[in-house]
Amino acid sequence: MGSTISSLPQDDFRTSWKTARTKSRLAQEKTFYSMLQLSISEGVKAALGQAILGVLSGQGLFNEPTDGKEFHRKLQSVFGNGATVLEKVIVKDLFRKLNIQYNSQERFDYGEALERVKEACAVEAGAK
Repeated sequence: MGSTISSLPQDDFRTSWKTARTKSRLAQEKTFYSMLQLSISEGVKAALGQAILGVLSGQGLFNEPTDGKEFHRKLQSVFGNGATVLEKVIVKDLFRKLNIQYNSQERFDYGEALERVKEACAVEAGAK
């Protein structure tokens, strides 16, 4: 995969985001999308295994992970109430990668969590 983060250490996503800030907003969005895809892959693989990840990916379940409502709908069609648990695994992994504090006691909404990550990264990029 020729993503901009492939040559960076696995947990150094903020460096990639900061580098992208000197480029366009589109580059930042691509970096964010790459980080999200990696968190989805790692989270689903850890929770359900490589075989299930392959099947779900093959069915296109993870094609639109930045559209919170659509992503939730797709996950819920397969996992029912377990969709939220899987979304939390993904978001928690993404927060960890970006060194953003994750509060499991707050009300959870996948779309809102992604917006929080985007905002935190934008603030971080603007601060340097």
